[in-house]
Amino acid sequence: DWFMPVALGRPATTDEVAEHRALWRLVLREALTAPAVFVHRDYHAQNLLWMPSRSGLARVGLIDFQDAVAGSSAYDLISLVEDARRDVAPEVADATTRHYLAAMRAQGSAIDERSYRSQMAVMAAQRNAKIAGIFARLYKRDGKPRYLGYLPRVWGYLNRDLDDPALSRLKAWYDRAIPREKRGRPQGVEP
Repeated sequence: DWFMPVALGRPATTDEVAEHRALWRLVLREALTAPAVFVHRDYHAQNLLWMPSRSGLARVGLIDFQDAVAGSSAYDLISLVEDARRDVAPEVADATTRHYLAAMRAQGSAIDERSYRSQMAVMAAQRNAKIAGIFARLYKRDGKPRYLGYLPRVWGYLNRDLDDPALSRLKAWYDRAIPREKRGRPQGVEP
């Protein structure tokens, strides 16, 4: 609704919207069958506070959790390692994911890594597609052009996420509906 008019200079067609939603429903149906956990939804460095007077995990404070929901355990991990506002090196993201999987194993809740990484790709793609739309809206409706500067990073993540085999049909939709040269910073639009 918001990104395509900014990137392409036209709204999405009714058929594009219907196909996009149908493809997401299919992909998310499987990803959302896993047991639901607390999901902060905005879990990134700016919402974490270091509290040195505490010990252990309690040293990390958490703010901005009013939009929390129950959902996929992959969502907050992706929010942290695919931060829309700052670069996270792929090796740091991978080490963080490996640490999470090892911690789950150590507490007796082992997770199948291949399946979980695919679930992460799905949650990441959904999140990054949503963020691209939000940032386009913040630019277009709210007059906040600085958000356009984050789009190359968000689309970089989304393009990589779409390489997961579980997202092949969505990747084809994006490649057809929003050509790569129109992703990232929309042409003719100055942040």
